[in-house]
This record gives sequence, structure tokens and C-alpha cells, in this order.
Amino acid sequence: MGKTIDATWTAEDVMKTYPQTVAVFLALKTDCVGCHLERFCTLAEVASSYELPISLLLEKLGQAIIISNKE
Repeated sequence: MGKTIDATWTAEDVMKTYPQTVAVFLALKTDCVGCHLERFCTLAEVASSYELPISLLLEKLGQAIIISNKE
């Protein structure tokens, strides 16, 4: 089983550890993919910046990880 993500992870750490989450950042219309600040922004900051509930962001990322691990 992989590492559990939480709001303190940076966007870069999430995408590097779980590449399948890139699609989530794109689907939620964030600019995190390819952003030069992705290595600094925590998921909490991403959620705040895009006015997303942190619970929704974490849920969607978690779902992408689980689905990918089942394939």
C-alpha cells in the first residue's frame, strides 16, 4: 500500500508519488500541472487558492490512487 496523502503534501509530491493524480488537478481546473510553484504549494493552499473544499480535493486524489492501484 502506498503513502497516505494529506493536506500538508505539496502538489509536486503528490504528482511525483502518484502520477495518476495529474488528471485530478486538470479535471478540477487547477493550474498545478507544470506550475513552477507546485513544489511549494501544499494541498491545503491549492484548495484555498481555487476555493475547493480540502475534503473534496483529498477525496478525488484518493479515488484516483485507489482506482489506479486496482488496475
